[in-house]
Amino acid sequence: MGFIKFLFIAILVLWILRILTARLLPWILRGFAKKMQEQAFKEFQAQGQQRSRQNPREHQKKADGKINIDYIPPQPSNQNGANQAGEFVDFEEIK
Repeated sequence: MGFIKFLFIAILVLWILRILTARLLPWILRGFAKKMQEQAFKEFQAQGQQRSRQNPREHQKKADGKINIDYIPPQPSNQNGANQAGEFVDFEEIK
């Protein structure tokens, strides 16, 4: 009789938890997503304001056909990678 009572209570508790999570979890996640969206929007606005303060020329309209390069990546100084890679062996394919 004790095992049946335990089994009944366990099933009842799990059933109640399932119902509560089905009702509360979407509500909690919706609130969490809304807060994250607001935070991302505030950061985006702050970043835009910071950029407009740093580079006011960038917002001016550029003429069509004009190209402006702001950044050129540094080139590696040593181009002799094959000399440092080790020893290469020639081979023939045999069929």
